[in-house]
Amino acid sequence: MTPPTRKVRLNLSALPSFLAAPLLALGLSWPPTAHATNTPEAIASMQGLRLIDPLTVPSLSDMVVRAGLDAIGTPYVWGGEDPDAGFDCSGLTQFVYREIVGMELPRTARAQRLEGTGIKKTELKPGDLVFFATMRRRGVSHVGIYIGQNQFVHAPTRGSKVRVDSLDNSYWSRHYVAARRYIEPSTVPQGHLIAKADTGQ
Repeated sequence: MTPPTRKVRLNLSALPSFLAAPLLALGLSWPPTAHATNTPEAIASMQGLRLIDPLTVPSLSDMVVRAGLDAIGTPYVWGGEDPDAGFDCSGLTQFVYREIVGMELPRTARAQRLEGTGIKKTELKPGDLVFFATMRRRGVSHVGIYIGQNQFVHAPTRGSKVRVDSLDNSYWSRHYVAARRYIEPSTVPQGHLIAKADTGQ
């Protein structure tokens, strides 16, 4: 399994310097490049990112979060499921879980909601998926990856790009439906377990 290969450098010059360490720990570039741009919504939401200690072995949920954040700036494409061609909401979640976890999620947000384990909003952990009903009388129609601190990364809609938003935002709060968990937050990637066994640790 390999993580997504598309790398998007963000213009983070508007962020205070104390956020540099969390961003570096998550694999984002610091300092920013001179010509990269990002939406004000995504820049503001970066305050919610939790610090992942780079000296510890990342869990699968940490890696799911990093892969989701790595896709920031990828154009929204309806039916898209590839970092080079673009993503729609469920294409992004399916791609990340396939590449990082080795798990094949269903293709649509509605079908993805039927998999995994249902959890309460108060029980959300990074790597869980959050679901929304954004179209009248059609049930679940949107999905994103929860990254912690009430933030989620997602491919919003036509004409936009993958970005981070807040569950506290009035729009997303109003349309929130459910959350599902597909991996335990503390699960360590199998490759790390093998490496530890080989060294006798």
